[in-house]
Parts: sequence; structure tokens; C-alpha cells
Amino acid sequence: MKSPHIAKPVLILPFLCLLVAYCAEGQRTKLVPGFDLFSSDQDIQMGRQSSQEVESQLPMCNDARVDAYLNGLGRVLAAHAPGPKYPYQFKCVNDADVNAFALPGGYVYVNRGTIELVTNEAQLAGVMAHEISHVALRHSTAQLTKNAGLEIIFVLASGLFGNNSAGGMLAQLGLRGRMGLLSLRFSRADESEADILGTQIMYDAAYDPRAMAQFFEKIEADSKERPIQFLSDHPDPDNRAGRVMEEVKLLGGPPAKYKTDSAGSQKAKAEVHALPKAPKAHTDQ
Repeated sequence: MKSPHIAKPVLILPFLCLLVAYCAEGQRTKLVPGFDLFSSDQDIQMGRQSSQEVESQLPMCNDARVDAYLNGLGRVLAAHAPGPKYPYQFKCVNDADVNAFALPGGYVYVNRGTIELVTNEAQLAGVMAHEISHVALRHSTAQLTKNAGLEIIFVLASGLFGNNSAGGMLAQLGLRGRMGLLSLRFSRADESEADILGTQIMYDAAYDPRAMAQFFEKIEADSKERPIQFLSDHPDPDNRAGRVMEEVKLLGGPPAKYKTDSAGSQKAKAEVHALPKAPKAHTDQ
């Protein structure tokens, strides 16, 4: 006769796993997008049109294998981003500066210098998760709403009666071409939110979220020897590596069987290194 107690550990184990997952979800910092008069569809339209100008003015790597790698990694991360399901796409910029930026609607650009600098895929995932977070939290169009004030209400209202294209809206708001979106500076609060949400996205995608803190520590150390464009374009919200580690603690530490690197990451780095030497052009990003 079988003991009725033998099956209990089998039943309890799945329950404990669910409890751990629930606690991690409940402890994480809650983030809410700011006030924004644009719609998510307008985010996509603005980002799409702006991306065309960006790619005509910046040196692009135009390497199908590198872009395919970035898109594979980026979509794994973006699948865990909250908010609208934007058509995320990722491209490599042939710029030796360590930097990355995102346009509304999910258009994300990673400088070649960033790929060359990172130690592993998890660190690159941290940079990309940070940029995805700016998109998911709609920081660009929230900043437009804040900067333009009442003017934007009239611009959007005019769309009820005329052509409310993304390019037209930017022109009416006084931004010089669609590259004007890149002149929008995120606040320290925005940067802190992107760090926190990026940490959560990494955790949910089973990457070691501590790698984001490691990247920040790495560029801080390197900045003592040379300028790091990422630090200029992403205002430091004070001890960002420490805040990332606080969020990791709230999540209960790194996920079980977390990913740090991959063969695809090493192939992409080799592919980038094989490209002709990149210019070091400081763009207003």
C-alpha cells in the first residue's frame, strides 16, 4: 500500500515555483507612462518617418548579419516590454562612439562602438532593454507634450480637419526636420525609469539583469580615459548602477538559469570588427 504522503512534494513544488514568480512580480517597481497627447499610432508614424531621415544622415553599418542579430536579440527583449506592441526594429550605426538611441514607435539604433565595447550579450541586452524602455514608456512623445504645452493641442486638433502627418506635426512644433526628435533630451527621471524597466525586461527575458549595472560601471571607468557619448546623451540619474542592483534585489536576484552570452553574440562582434574602420562622429543624439 502506497503512503498518501509521497505525492505531497510533487504537488507542493509547482506551487512554490508559482509563489516565487508571484513574489518577484509583486515586488518590482511599478512604472506608469507620463501624460501624453499623442496616440501609439502617431508614435509609430512619427518614428517611421523619422527613421528614414536618420538613416539618410547617419552612417549605417548596412550589414545584414549584424542587423539580423540585433533584431533577434531585440525582439526577445521587446516581447517582455509593457504597453503597445510596437513594430520594434533594430539597426547598427557605423559609429565608433559608445551610444544607442530610440525613436518613438520602436525604432532602435545601436552604435557599432557599443557592440565592440560590451563584454557579453547580457551587457548589450541591458543597453537595448534601456532603449526599448524609453519606447514602451513613451518618453519621446511625453516630452514633446510637455515641451509644447498648449501649442500641441492646437496642432493635434488641426488633424481633425487636415493632414496630421508626423512630419507636419514636427514642423508645426518647430522641430528642424525629423532629426529634431533626437534633440529631445530625456530627464534624469526618464533615464531612471528606463534603467528600472530595462532591468525588469532583462529579468523576464531570462538575462542576468546585473549586466546592466556592469555596463554602467564599465563606461564610467572608461570615461576617465576618453569621452563616452552615452553618458552625454543619457543624463546620469545618480548611482544608476546601484539603482539597477536595488531592482534586481526586489526581483529576488537574477532568474534561474539566466543567460549571459551566446555564440551569436561572439559572431556579431567578429562581424563588426571585420567591417571597415568606423568614423568617430559625435552626433546630436
